[in-house]
Amino acid sequence: MITGKISTSGSAIIETRVIGSRTEISVEGILDTGFDGYLCLPITTAVSLGLELIKLENSELADGTILEDEPVFLGKMEWYGGIIDVDIVLTKSADTLLGTALLRGMEVRLNYSTNEVVIEKISA
Repeated sequence: MITGKISTSGSAIIETRVIGSRTEISVEGILDTGFDGYLCLPITTAVSLGLELIKLENSELADGTILEDEPVFLGKMEWYGGIIDVDIVLTKSADTLLGTALLRGMEVRLNYSTNEVVIEKISA
């Protein structure tokens, strides 16, 4: 089980570790159901990690803006008790985003009365 909190602004926040070839860091990420990737890091956070560039891809923002040739990096992160390989995109924003690719096979519960977030694997 992964636990987190609801921030004062109403966002679901999960703390995790992100690992590059040079170092690792702990981050608090916003669970973003509008982001279908794994992880989006602020450029300023990602620079020191030593991430490997693996491809360029186009993406569409919520407002319909198309971003062309956006770099995608390979990194690792702690998720559900293990370390997994993830594609990481970078942003000029200050926010770390955790996308829905991390939630496949999971149940997410947000309790706004207790400000708790719980993520659990669904048994088959």
